[in-house]
Amino acid sequence: MERERGAGGMEAGELGDVADALRELGDEARESVARLAEQLDLERRMAESPMAVLGVAAAAGMVLGGGLWPLLRPMVRMAARAALSPTNLLALGAAVGAMRAARARETASAGAGPEGSSAPSTH
Repeated sequence: MERERGAGGMEAGELGDVADALRELGDEARESVARLAEQLDLERRMAESPMAVLGVAAAAGMVLGGGLWPLLRPMVRMAARAALSPTNLLALGAAVGAMRAARARETASAGAGPEGSSAPSTH
């Protein structure tokens, strides 16, 4: 005899186990949301300032839903192009070289001895 197969090729008993697990997961999620609402005192906050709660919920939904990325993408792209342009890379290289030269000069003058006996500067 063949066993009865349900959706996706699973046996009937396995489908029952999955359904039970999903029910338990749903119950745990509802309990977690209820605990969070109690901790944040959402009912009181919604009664006092419903527009603020609505604004926070809308902002969180927009950020979590990826609504901010289309607005930021052109700015990120423009900043990356500007930072990686050949002119800026050359300027950054020159700045790093100047900082290294200044540090080497400071190290050399610090190793010359007491402060009063160092050789005169040729600047």
